[in-house]
Amino acid sequence: MKGQILFEEIPCGTEYLQTIIEAMQKSKELQVNYQPFYGHRETYNIQPYAMKVYHQRWYVVGYIKELGSIRNIALDRTLEMNLSATSFILPKDFDAEKYYANTIGIFVNEELKPTKVKIRAYGRQIEYLRSLPLHRSQKERASKYGEFCDFEYKLCQTPELSTHILAMGENVEVLEPIELREEIKRKLTECLTKYI
Repeated sequence: MKGQILFEEIPCGTEYLQTIIEAMQKSKELQVNYQPFYGHRETYNIQPYAMKVYHQRWYVVGYIKELGSIRNIALDRTLEMNLSATSFILPKDFDAEKYYANTIGIFVNEELKPTKVKIRAYGRQIEYLRSLPLHRSQKERASKYGEFCDFEYKLCQTPELSTHILAMGENVEVLEPIELREEIKRKLTECLTKYI
């Protein structure tokens, strides 16, 4: 069936998967040379708790000693990774699904609390959202056949939420909260100025 069943390609970072799996199985820390898109090269000692794929990129999430908190790093920005001799204990209360439960994508800010977000979808976007919800908390609230459908969510307002909404273009309108609506409006205005 080669050539007939196609998956999204993950262009880089896969060379570290075996090392991360071994580290998680043996409860060993990883030493990582990391180059963020913006900023200086860093060396991190990370206790790998879980892995996640998002938008064709692999991420490892865990406690990073140098930052003193749970964070994720993208494998495509990893320059070098080595298994350390230092052991760690996975916290009993860490659950990867719960960690990402109130967010879209990979960005988690534990200080953000989930809020109600309401959007109005138009045209084909209605059926796209019905068949593939934007978030697991999605509830259909109101609709006018052939015109619009309102969807409500309970989630954290992260940059990735805005990106997803913007990607739906003219087929979606933010109704609540007003701060998110204004943020989307500002970003659309900034985008428009590039075409004038």
